[in-house]
Amino acid sequence: MPKKVLLFLSIVPIILSGCGNSRQIENAAVIENVSVNTRGGKLFYTFYPLTDGETPEAVEISAESFEAARKLAEDEYIPNMTLAKLELLLIHEDVDPEIMRGDIEYISTQASFSPVAYVAVCDSGALEKIGESTGARETVEKQIILCKNNNPEVNSDYLSVFNRYAEGEVGDFRVPYITAGEELKVSTVKIEKNEK
Repeated sequence: MPKKVLLFLSIVPIILSGCGNSRQIENAAVIENVSVNTRGGKLFYTFYPLTDGETPEAVEISAESFEAARKLAEDEYIPNMTLAKLELLLIHEDVDPEIMRGDIEYISTQASFSPVAYVAVCDSGALEKIGESTGARETVEKQIILCKNNNPEVNSDYLSVFNRYAEGEVGDFRVPYITAGEELKVSTVKIEKNEK
């Protein structure tokens, strides 16, 4: 067999294997943000996949918990979903703190989640702005970092919030609080002790 044919036959498998890997990456849905909201007494989890566009894509799921929403999203709406790059978990201020507690306890047991995702409580305007612009997420992240630097006692990531719950505290600690008026702003809000 001529050398050129042998060289061609040895290169083809390398090229084809490279194409196969790139297809898998393109099919993976990397989730950057998740928001938790409540409407009409129901919980809604919105998953925001990574995008290059100005406007974020979103998949909203009605479910009783983060665990149930994740399963439904993977099974029916976002195949090959990964939460390894999750950066923000945004919880509307009207969501019961016990939901936040349960969701964070679930996330903390999952090795597939990012260990450094920020947790913040938000008003409706903030969730709306974050849903409209990918730049809003970056603004919020920078402000959360500044908030944490200026207030070391603030629990800004889900591991620190989980640790507060694990210490036996049901509440009485502070997390970032995002509001939207003219612009997005981050302050802090106290998670009150549940007296049940």
